[in-house]
Formats: sequence, C-alpha cells, structure tokens
Amino acid sequence: MPLGFTHPHEFSCFGTLHPDHLVNWEFGAPHTARELAELFPGACTTVPLDAETDMHHHAEDPGAPNLVAQRLAARYGFGDLDIRGPVHFTGPSGESDRAYGIAPDPFEVFYKRVKEICADLGVRLWCKLRPGDTVSVRYTDLARGDVYWSMNRPHRALCFRDLPPDSKTLELIPDARYLVCDDEKTFLAYGAYECRADRTPAGYWQRTGNQLLDA
Repeated sequence: MPLGFTHPHEFSCFGTLHPDHLVNWEFGAPHTARELAELFPGACTTVPLDAETDMHHHAEDPGAPNLVAQRLAARYGFGDLDIRGPVHFTGPSGESDRAYGIAPDPFEVFYKRVKEICADLGVRLWCKLRPGDTVSVRYTDLARGDVYWSMNRPHRALCFRDLPPDSKTLELIPDARYLVCDDEKTFLAYGAYECRADRTPAGYWQRTGNQLLDA
C-alpha cells in the first residue's frame, strides 16, 4: 500500500495480473473510476467475482494460460473459464463501460485469496518497481555491509545485537534486536521497515522476486 495519503486506509485499487505472475497494483484516491477501454483496449469479458470485485479478460486471447486467474475464477464459482493472457481487476462495473477501483475492505479479502491460490500453486507474484516506490523490507533481509537508511541518511549495517534479557521492550516485542551500524549508530530492529525501492538490500529482491526498473 502506498504511503503519504492523507487517510492511508482510504484508497481504491486497480490491478493487472499476467500469465508469468507479473502483477501491478495501482493505488489511488478512493472512489476513483476508470474507463474499461483505457484499462483494457478492445472487447473484454467481465467476470463479477463478487459484488465488490470484477475481473476483466479477453475471451479469445491466444496467449499463455493465466493459471492464477483461472484458479481465482474457480474459487468464485467460475470453474469452466479458460483464461489466457493478462487480466485486470477493478471494483464493480455493472453494465457500464466504467469501473471503480477496489475499495480497502474488499481488496483485503481479494488479496488474501490471491495469496492462498499462489501458495496452493507453489508460485509467487512479482512486481516491476520504480526506484521511488515504497516497499516493505524485513530487517532480516539486511546483511553485513548493507546500507540501512534512516531519516534519509545512509548507515552501513554491521551486526545485530540482542537486547538485555530484562528489557521491557522484549516483553512487548519478543523478536526485537538492535541493529548496529559501522558509524556507531544503533537502531531498534523488529519486523519490517519502509524503504525506497532503490535503497533496498539484496535480500529483499531475493525474497520477493520483484525487479527494479531503470531510473
């Protein structure tokens, strides 16, 4: 989810999923509507996955089977569809030629089902990220020598150090550690942190399979 919105829990999303598992989630302001012809040129077939989420594809596309999309359609009761090529996900379009983006709550349900299907198929989705995109990096992705950015300043990771056993922080965050950098700066490290895509450590790309676009 992008950061910097006035209300970060209010958004709408349009998505594209390709047969090779490349996916793009485009987040924007809530209640944003787009022309279907703009999203998906040419005649397309709309599959209403539920009342809040539509999937659009070319029924006659001769491309590679989109297995994730086929399995997703089957999960919603459309098990006989032969879906090939890219598919687009939007909010409800009804009988019109326009569709709204997927709202936050339906997107959470939808995205959870996509992840479950990928786990069943033994595949993972990947994104092409712009250098300035914000991504979530696990502290465990950091290795000695990696650059860790804090307050827009770089620090080179040296090691992790355990907190004292009697630390009150450990009572609240059992996996918390200190990240020690070679400039003697120390940071509390647990879970994940937000980072620009062009500032991520190699471990992020290895873990996610995502790719960084040229600047």
